[in-house]
Amino acid sequence: MSINIKTNFGPTTKSLGDQGAFRNAMYHQDKDNKRENKIQVSKTTVKDQNTAQNIKNEEFRLLSAEIQGELTNVEEQMSIAQTAGKALIEVENTLFEINELLLIVSNETSCNSAMREADQQELQELIEQINKVADETSYRHKPLLDGSHGVRGVVNGEHLEFIDMLPDSKTSPLRGYEIYVTQQAKRAELCGQIPFSQHMVDNQELLTIEEGGNENRFVAKKGDSVDDTFNYLANWFSKREIPLELVRNADNILHIRHLQYGSDYKFSASSSTAGVISSESEKLTHSTPGCNVMGTINGIKCIGHGQFLTVPENHEDIRGLTVRYTGNEVPSECFAGIVSVVQNGFQFLTGSSNYQSNQLSLRNFHASFLGMETENVSGFKSLQDINVLSSQKVKDSITVLEKSLSEVTEVKDKIESVCYSIIKNEMRELQEKLDRKLFPNNVHDSEENVQVLAEQTKNIITEDTSKSSMAQAHQDQSNVLSLLK
Repeated sequence: MSINIKTNFGPTTKSLGDQGAFRNAMYHQDKDNKRENKIQVSKTTVKDQNTAQNIKNEEFRLLSAEIQGELTNVEEQMSIAQTAGKALIEVENTLFEINELLLIVSNETSCNSAMREADQQELQELIEQINKVADETSYRHKPLLDGSHGVRGVVNGEHLEFIDMLPDSKTSPLRGYEIYVTQQAKRAELCGQIPFSQHMVDNQELLTIEEGGNENRFVAKKGDSVDDTFNYLANWFSKREIPLELVRNADNILHIRHLQYGSDYKFSASSSTAGVISSESEKLTHSTPGCNVMGTINGIKCIGHGQFLTVPENHEDIRGLTVRYTGNEVPSECFAGIVSVVQNGFQFLTGSSNYQSNQLSLRNFHASFLGMETENVSGFKSLQDINVLSSQKVKDSITVLEKSLSEVTEVKDKIESVCYSIIKNEMRELQEKLDRKLFPNNVHDSEENVQVLAEQTKNIITEDTSKSSMAQAHQDQSNVLSLLK
């Protein structure tokens, strides 16, 4: 009997050995593919890491360039401020020398003409030292103390003169500021009622003058003419340094007037004959009081002092603006003219992300521009005019000098403040940049460090001012960089 068995294996079916070999081949091929993929991923990772490092290096390069640029800007600003500051220290020291000279002269008991001439010569040399500093102080061939980098003013109107304005004031509009004068400045005066006659001269008329707490007596000389007596009286005022003048007239009426304008100045006088200068014989009659100029600038009611009209300090934009009106009467419709001012001070900008402005206005420090607007009997208009040729002139010179000193010290202190502000802001900015780059997750701890840096910088700037060394640590960029370490 034969058995017929049917199966599903066709003629192409491979043996079991062949199937095993096929599986092994497929396994190794898969393994090789995985190895190749791993190598490819590794190459991509290295490439990405190199790109990230290049980006980081570029960021640091840009940060370094930015810091370098800002340090250059700081150096430029500090150089300007330091140059002006050192020059003003020289001016201040010279003013101290002048003050010492004036005090010595004022305490001299005897007035030796030769000695006074020598003192005057020394005074003039000291004043010329100030002018030399003002003329020669410059930065990169640009003058600093000639007023070109300060507040400058011009007036358009009769009897008007621009005097001064505070350094932090702003530029006026193109139309300027209108000036209205409602009351002109006047001087105290006293006028007799009857003519001064030859009979009074021959009777040796006695005049008593009281001014500033001092009483002086003048006696007419018998035999002199009325004209000669008036001339002697005018010279007597000058020799006694009494701040009065004789106003001559055709009627020979005795008319005496104070030299200074304003309500602060007054005097009294008497005559032995009633009506010559006093209403009663030998009884002092008070002068008609003087008055200060009154008016407005830009619609603001101003403070009057003699002939000077000043905007009060509570008006920020134009506070301290001062003009002088020398007219003897109120102008038509009270309109005196227009004053225009230009602020041309240095504008120091610090920081790149949050700019802060520090304004440094440098006035004209020539002696002819110091000590202006100082009321004095001798008629000194500025420090340039002072002299020691008489006791009254020495007294007035001290008054003008005190104002000059205050003007120089104010700007010198402003320079120190600006230097401190520049360094404080710039150190803060640089510290924050470094913190953001080096410690991106901890940028809140730098505030105290910045304050310490700023305080250290301030101490460096103000150190040893007696040797005229302002901000020596900031002349070199490496010194500033060292503060960041």
